Amino acid sequence: MRYSFTEKTSHRQQETAYMLYMIIGSYFHRCSCRSKALEENLFLYYKELQEKRQVEKERQIIRVSEGVLKDNMTDLAEMNAEVVISRADDLYILRFYTGFERVVVTVDEKGCYEISLGRDELAA
Repeated sequence: MRYSFTEKTSHRQQETAYMLYMIIGSYFHRCSCRSKALEENLFLYYKELQEKRQVEKERQIIRVSEGVLKDNMTDLAEMNAEVVISRADDLYILRFYTGFERVVVTVDEKGCYEISLGRDELAA
């Protein structure tokens, strides 16, 4: 199957978004996505990746995410999270809400991403 550069770039963004959702979601006690349709759509792009590429990218994401979240991993493991995945300005935005902590991930068109940790607005 042949893809244009734009399609390849778009696929990279969606593959990366799914990997981030899967990996960061695993750090929580329980994690659920508000939009099952979007979750399944992203999974289909991930599933098309060659296994070698999946493994390489997942290892890189684990290194980065554990580096960013290292001081909070124990706390996150005890929390449940709800994930809201949205698109804005050509970015995928994944928001993991717990009621106390909030992990926000943005993924650009090239599959580059940023992970940040903050307090949920709902927390007192």
